[in-house]
Amino acid sequence: MKDILKIVKSDKPGSVGLLLRIAVPLIITTSSASIMQFTDRMFLSWYSADALAACLPAGLISFSMVSFFMGTCGYTSVFVANYYGQRRYARLSVALWQGVLVGAFFGLVIAALVPLGLFFIDLSSHAPEVKELEKQYFTILTLFGGFTIVNNALAGFFSGQGKTGITMLVNLAGNVLNIGLSYAMIFGKWGFPQMGIKGAAWSTVISGLSVTLIFFAIIFNPKINNKFKLGRLFGFNKQAAWRLIKYGMPNGFGFFMDIFSFSVFAFFVGNIDKISLAASNIVMTLQSIVFMPLMGLAIATQILMGQYVGRKQPDLGVKTTLTALKTGAFYVICITAGFYFFPHFFTGFFEGNVLTEDMILIQKQTVPLLHLLCLFTWGDLTYLCFGDAIRGAGDTKFHMKAMICCAAMLVLGSWFIVGVMGMGIVAAWSWITSYAWLTGIIMGWRFFSGRWRNIDITK
Repeated sequence: MKDILKIVKSDKPGSVGLLLRIAVPLIITTSSASIMQFTDRMFLSWYSADALAACLPAGLISFSMVSFFMGTCGYTSVFVANYYGQRRYARLSVALWQGVLVGAFFGLVIAALVPLGLFFIDLSSHAPEVKELEKQYFTILTLFGGFTIVNNALAGFFSGQGKTGITMLVNLAGNVLNIGLSYAMIFGKWGFPQMGIKGAAWSTVISGLSVTLIFFAIIFNPKINNKFKLGRLFGFNKQAAWRLIKYGMPNGFGFFMDIFSFSVFAFFVGNIDKISLAASNIVMTLQSIVFMPLMGLAIATQILMGQYVGRKQPDLGVKTTLTALKTGAFYVICITAGFYFFPHFFTGFFEGNVLTEDMILIQKQTVPLLHLLCLFTWGDLTYLCFGDAIRGAGDTKFHMKAMICCAAMLVLGSWFIVGVMGMGIVAAWSWITSYAWLTGIIMGWRFFSGRWRNIDITK
């Protein structure tokens, strides 16, 4: 036990202790976001089966449209990490403001793209009552998606320095507010009107705004403001903005392709039948619980890789990445064992107060999908660790190209399996599991090739 504690407390570069010091707050942050989504969907499953069926496809297509801009502005954290590693604080502050200003502009762009998202929803073969709910949910989330984009840049100021505890506390506050508002606004509690799926969307928007305001309040704290000269360096910088676009846009596009392909997959699954769509939505919700902690671990890897590359110590970045992979593997073994051996425990959260005939059918469909989710998660772990490592080093263009190819494979394969062959939900989820493994293998190959070592994002 003493040896284990010694390893965990270690602060050496590339050690488990240093990785976890940065990763644990990120894991708590991403897990709390996952729990927030889980509770939103659980509340909606209690409200109606149609609301449950509508929330994930609509949420995915909204997130798909926002994800490109999130990934672009979120790359602010890598610039912050790199400049922090070099102790160039003025450039660090300039990089932050480019992320915020570009993110604010992107917020206006995403609001203007709402009709495009509604067009995609109209193309689906979902039941009319489900489609109407999808439109309501999507419209509210996307109109105010700018808060999410700007928050990514603001969070990057702290996470890039390794101060992930601040990011954790701010996001926890927003997520707790979201859960409370979601319950009140869906069911009409505590003086709020009963809004159903609209209530779930508005609670997300309000909590996003609260996170933005809290971040700004902390950033303009006199101690932080004086150290980084944030007020004095506020403004648009053409060269810094161009560097963010140059490396951030490929990062954002790769992120977009990953999310977009998942969204298209969800819509193809919806064309099978409503029961299959609801079952798939439950599994995707549970998958997000697994994914978010792994994502926190991967982001920590990206931050440390950015700092080590800034210090011209890429070998420490390699060591950190392999440490993250081993740590993630331990977590995946534990969580997938639960999904495989106790599937009904997890599906029980979506039963509601009354076990309807539809919900019984949904549960039967969900169990084999949970078994496939166990395999999917191993591929996802590999993809996240190696993919975020090379992105932290600036290798965003390769990541983008790889994700375009893999996303095309997922979309075309899903269309063929569901649309042409008329196969069921198990076949569709088998295909998306293959996709997860392919992305992991490609990112692992690129990482071990070492080609990312020749990239310098500050030039």
